[in-house]
Amino acid sequence: MFQTSPKALSALPRLSPANRDSSLLQQLGRAMRPSPWPAPRSVRQAAELHAHLTTSGRLLHDPSSAAHLLNALATCLSPASSSPRHLCYALDLFARMPRPTTFLFDTALRACFRARAAADGEHLLLYRRMRRGGVRADAFTFHFLFKCGAGAGARGRDRDRALPCRMLHAACLRTMLPAAAPLVANPLIHMYAELGLADDARRAFDEIPVKDGVAWTMVIGGLAKMGLLDEARKLLAQAPERNVISWTSLIAAYSRAGRAAEAVHCFNSMLSDGIAPDEVTVIGVLSACAQLKDLEFGSSLHLLVREKKMLMSDNLVVALIDMYAKCGDIAHAQEVFDAMGRGQKPQPWNAIIDGYCKIGHVDVARSLFDQMEVRDVITFNSMITGYIHSGRLRDALLLFMQMRRHNLRADNFTIVSLLTACASLGALPQGRALHACIEQRLVEEDIYLGTALLDMYMKCGRVDEATIVFQRMDDRDVRSWTVMIAGLAFNGMGKAALEHFCWMKLDGFQPNSVTYIAVLTACSHSCLLNEGRLYFDEMRFLYKIHPQVEHYGCMIDLLGRSGLLDEAMDLVRTMPMQPNAVIWGSILSACRVHKDIDLARNAAEHLLKLEPDEDAVYVQLYNIYIDSRKWEDASRIRRLMEERGVKKTAGYSSITVAGQVHKFVVNDQSHPWTSEIIAMLEEIARRLKSAGYSPITSKITVDVDEEEKEHALLAHSEKMAIAFGLISLAPNLPIHIMKNLRVCEDCHSAIKLISKLWNREIIVRDRSRFHHFRDGVCSCNDFW
Repeated sequence: MFQTSPKALSALPRLSPANRDSSLLQQLGRAMRPSPWPAPRSVRQAAELHAHLTTSGRLLHDPSSAAHLLNALATCLSPASSSPRHLCYALDLFARMPRPTTFLFDTALRACFRARAAADGEHLLLYRRMRRGGVRADAFTFHFLFKCGAGAGARGRDRDRALPCRMLHAACLRTMLPAAAPLVANPLIHMYAELGLADDARRAFDEIPVKDGVAWTMVIGGLAKMGLLDEARKLLAQAPERNVISWTSLIAAYSRAGRAAEAVHCFNSMLSDGIAPDEVTVIGVLSACAQLKDLEFGSSLHLLVREKKMLMSDNLVVALIDMYAKCGDIAHAQEVFDAMGRGQKPQPWNAIIDGYCKIGHVDVARSLFDQMEVRDVITFNSMITGYIHSGRLRDALLLFMQMRRHNLRADNFTIVSLLTACASLGALPQGRALHACIEQRLVEEDIYLGTALLDMYMKCGRVDEATIVFQRMDDRDVRSWTVMIAGLAFNGMGKAALEHFCWMKLDGFQPNSVTYIAVLTACSHSCLLNEGRLYFDEMRFLYKIHPQVEHYGCMIDLLGRSGLLDEAMDLVRTMPMQPNAVIWGSILSACRVHKDIDLARNAAEHLLKLEPDEDAVYVQLYNIYIDSRKWEDASRIRRLMEERGVKKTAGYSSITVAGQVHKFVVNDQSHPWTSEIIAMLEEIARRLKSAGYSPITSKITVDVDEEEKEHALLAHSEKMAIAFGLISLAPNLPIHIMKNLRVCEDCHSAIKLISKLWNREIIVRDRSRFHHFRDGVCSCNDFW
């Protein structure tokens, strides 16, 4: 980049980073004589001085007064305390100067840098004016231009920011003398690093003939920040002098990248190198300890902090609390918080609240939350996420509303977490309320938010609304396409799912392993045997994706549902991993449908080894024996359940009306509207019978007469929930039912006819899929 002799460079004074800015100011100050008045300490004092100079006439008759004022004003600016109007004030003062010199341009650029206004491109406008006015740029000009460029890079990286910075570099090479290299080289490296231009940063570094410690530190830190950790580590090994800043940059980058073990190894190498860590180093290593859950090493770091009497900054306190909490030692986390974290700043509070939420102690976390004087978005996020993970969606939504009342703008993380909870619980009204928040532009819509919204509607059975969300998404990725395909699959629309899969590939997206799970699920749920075989082969041979146990599970389920039990078992025997409980469960379910008792026994034996306490295995095998009239075997299974203390999970169905969830169990008599529900059930039975419906009483194994069996079937929880929905919901509204178990055969047949007789859409979400009943037909085509 610059050619200058090592001798000339060695003659330059070696400055620590802390002294560089003051040295630059001293060198800049040599271009003008000393100020005749004390330097202002704030923008307000500078404005008062400006007023005095104007009224006294000195600003008009003494040109150096304006230069002194601008220099003082630039010094008063800072990113922490200055507002945009302060910079406008300084630049307006500069614009009124009739013939600005190089020094004045440099001072204006320094004001831009100190006010961090580079994102607005003010530094480029100043340089353009400088060129047009024929004012020659010097080393200080490019020093501040590169620093402003680095500030722009920190705000975002794109082509529009990179091109002007490269042009400034080229202009610097054309106009600068070799002696200017020490002043511009390090800001140049820093600018390229902030822009994420690793090759440019490395080239600028390599072209420095004699590199000082700051240059080495700058390039190592820049490469580490860009994620080029291996290259940064090699450079650190080559550096003639390694300081705490270089080591800390690398340790922090390893921690951020999830390479915690390497961060700890790097820390040990630093100690072996004789470099004493500072508080920033310890923060990076504590983060690595939290990831590794290495409580012993984390505690030794805490002891080191005490022995070295390091400054207990807020960040260090937070890192200690976070480390102890994630390592499972919440008591020590609480001790650190009680000793140093109970201030007004929210960061330590957030750390301890998050720690309690992660171990499920949400009530303790809420108690701390209520004690806080100042809460921020992170505080609410931690508490809301804690409620969601504890299954307390209502509390999470109430807290979200409280957050809005505090005029805190929810971030996308909050909304995505709440939408995910609504999806898992089938909470459609709450999900729609969150959608309204998005439509009101209360959060910035992005691909993650759109995908979460799409997933929520799909898991609430609202395929039409999900499709609208998907069509309105400006950007889609593989995950959003996969969620759409999976949603259609679980809602029984296998052919539509495969159509979307084809459109996804036509749009240029390459399917991944998860996408093929969704595709094969669509084939399995809709009995698309030929298509399932085609896509299973396509995944392996065209896209070179090695099938996981989930892919084999989908194919085995498809083959079993299709009656190809021998082929399904061949796949079980040849798959490269051990079959899990899901696969044996698919085999067992297929055996019941296709009456294969011997294979059912085999599958059940494997299942009972994998999940000896799972009641569904016993119930499924019991039902298979009952269907085949193997009464002794059925009795043996019932005795086995009693001996092992296995109890059948009670089935229930729920329906949400006017925001309230109503839950029903079989023959439920506890609901306030019981008499109305029973009357509606009798009306349902009468109209079903008139339509020629005959209850499937063969599924009732209790020795009672036929009428009692019919009454028992009528009192199933899903029928009771539907009866309540018919009473309480307007005729134009669909009836949404949530069922914790698989819908029984009789209920499935009855609901089909109910949807036709009452001209209602009924959506039932059982433990494995959705059933959309319309006009006497189910979306599953009786294949479930």
